[in-house]
Amino acid sequence: MKRALMALACAATAALVAPAVAAPAQAQTSTQAQASAADPVAALRKQFVAGHGVRFVSTSTMSIAGITAVKFNANGGFAFGRSGIVASDSTQKMKYSDLLKEANDDLKDVEKPLHAIIIGSTGYLSGGVYTSLLPEGKPWLRLPDRQRPGSSLSLAEFVNPADWHSLKTVLATTKSKRPGGSVNGAKTTLYRGTITLSQLMKVSPGIKDSFASLGSSPAKTVVSWKLWIGSDQLVRRASATADLKVKVKDDSVTFTLSDVSTFAGWGRKVTVKAPPKSKVAKVSDLEGDVPDTVILPD
Repeated sequence: MKRALMALACAATAALVAPAVAAPAQAQTSTQAQASAADPVAALRKQFVAGHGVRFVSTSTMSIAGITAVKFNANGGFAFGRSGIVASDSTQKMKYSDLLKEANDDLKDVEKPLHAIIIGSTGYLSGGVYTSLLPEGKPWLRLPDRQRPGSSLSLAEFVNPADWHSLKTVLATTKSKRPGGSVNGAKTTLYRGTITLSQLMKVSPGIKDSFASLGSSPAKTVVSWKLWIGSDQLVRRASATADLKVKVKDDSVTFTLSDVSTFAGWGRKVTVKAPPKSKVAKVSDLEGDVPDTVILPD
């Protein structure tokens, strides 16, 4: 049972973090939607200027019975276009518990830092699990057509305050507001509330694709969220947590997923460039078997 549980945890991590399974979100341009946007949403959309963006730092955890099984860290930047996030550049790092390592021999390189560049729907990955799989002289792997520039934020990505669709949906479920103190020098108001996973799935293709394969009940899974919003109506910190019940053979296991992200430098210039073509390999160039903790396109 323990080995099955640990294997499931690895599979769950692959589904949640998988860099190549989700289609890009479609921008909405409805005039009515723009007019009804809450103030933080309107403030966010004013940030959508080509060449500008925001920096972020995030930490996510997956826990089982109160014990941390997986920890995920990311830091980087989102680059904006007129409709939202168009590119991202981040460094990510995964840390598995000793129990998971004992149950899965494929985790050696997974814990190494992964550099992820996503431009439009194309991703470029270097390091991490691909460290020993990429051919000599080509440290980057190109994954076309199935990327989302905002997908590098966290392990579960329940709330992405740089995505106006997600922000608007979450804010509509606000239950309380109170002074939030100072975050990175900015005085904030703390918004908090709860939302179901099924509500988030309707506005985030990434969340839908990530959680659909885990056998959970989206309508019953409740996500508790908090947003620290500055006087300029821009989000400075976001956190979310949820208990996800997953079946394991004839039993069920509850994973607790939580994340916290901070944002800084709204409106500053953010430039994201693809690596040189001569340094980029294709999936077919990979040498050796890809671990089960990674999902690649067909």
